[in-house]
Amino acid sequence: MMRTGKVKTGTMLRRALLLTGANLALRAVSMGFQVYLSGRMGAAGVGLLQLVMSVCSLAMTAAMAGIRTATMYLTAEALGKGQPGQLSRVLGHCCRYSLCASLLVALPAFFLAPWLAEVWIGDSRTELAIEIFAAFLPVTCLVGVLTGYYTAAGRVRTLVAVEVTEQLIAMGAGVLLLTLWAGDDPGRACASVIGGSAVSSVVTLTALWKLRGNTAEGDASQTPVTPRLLKVAIPLALADVLRMGISTVENLIVPRRLALYTGTASALADFGRLSGMVFPTVMFPACILWSVAELLIPELSRSVAANRQERVEHLTGRSLRAAVVYGLVSGAVLVLLAETLGRALYGSEEVGRLLRQYALLVPMLYADSITDAVIKGMGQQVASVRYNTITSFLDVVLLWILLPKWGLRGYYISFVLTHGLNFFLSVRKLKRVVFPKRGTEG
Repeated sequence: MMRTGKVKTGTMLRRALLLTGANLALRAVSMGFQVYLSGRMGAAGVGLLQLVMSVCSLAMTAAMAGIRTATMYLTAEALGKGQPGQLSRVLGHCCRYSLCASLLVALPAFFLAPWLAEVWIGDSRTELAIEIFAAFLPVTCLVGVLTGYYTAAGRVRTLVAVEVTEQLIAMGAGVLLLTLWAGDDPGRACASVIGGSAVSSVVTLTALWKLRGNTAEGDASQTPVTPRLLKVAIPLALADVLRMGISTVENLIVPRRLALYTGTASALADFGRLSGMVFPTVMFPACILWSVAELLIPELSRSVAANRQERVEHLTGRSLRAAVVYGLVSGAVLVLLAETLGRALYGSEEVGRLLRQYALLVPMLYADSITDAVIKGMGQQVASVRYNTITSFLDVVLLWILLPKWGLRGYYISFVLTHGLNFFLSVRKLKRVVFPKRGTEG
């Protein structure tokens, strides 16, 4: 039965601990799967998969159209204002919005798959992977709606159980397809990974929908949902698509511009090491903070709706302090063990060297994840996306200039500058919206 009363904020710690444990387990399994893929596909194959995922991520962002964050925000708002009867209407409107938006993206993506594979990715063998992704895109988007709804409503245990199952099915189906069908074909290998995720999305949607319970309890308020949904989702959708479009361009140009550097032996392999090996390892410990960030958004939204400013400041302060301390410890451990991890996980000294460089940035990256969550929880989603868009555009410009001259060193310089700027802008915004008495709103 769906709980439609006000969610107790005191349960946030228990939910965070539950999400943390689940995320750690899932990330550990996911890392194992990533190691398996690197051995199965090689660095160049992983690089090709990352290019496919970049195109798919752009389609996913456009199809989501801001709906997951909007669902979390509207659900948390209804609970914060003591309007549980709004929940069924919120969920219904969000699902209909998601279905329409995802179909508008999925159909063109499916029929344009040959062109996307040939022109965007530069490898026609990835056509099937794009077609599979597009065919199941509406299902994946509806899963996003329901996970946002469950998170904001405090049904974390159910969500964790379903997400664990989803991850296991995705990896199991992916390994099965890679073993029985893919062979040595990189295109089939990419399709196998995408296909595994598609199968798991169907299972997840079915489970979340059946387990949602009765959402129509309580006095149904007739407060209009559509105007508020569009007010949150549309600006987010436009900004997210712009940001993700720039990010996709960034990923697509990296191998091509990197290939112009005289010291590059295989641009696709270098890209695969960075995006498919180094970054997942660097961000692996952050899954603990992602649990907190996931819960901060609806928790802060409820507190704002209930006009509980002291709790907003308390949650923000404690979360940021914890993120900084955890980032410092995690970064130090990754720096010390970088070469060992590179050899043990991927059998590569180069991965270890790159891992040490990027581990130095861990405190900033981890703190930024919490900062971003706070800004979204305060209803400043558009500002967060705007900062990401600006820095992503700057990243494309810097990569275009620096990669042919300095190779991977140029990539690192661009990464430091753009992520540093994003963090600065986010922290400045956080101070103004969370601690208005200590700064001036601008």
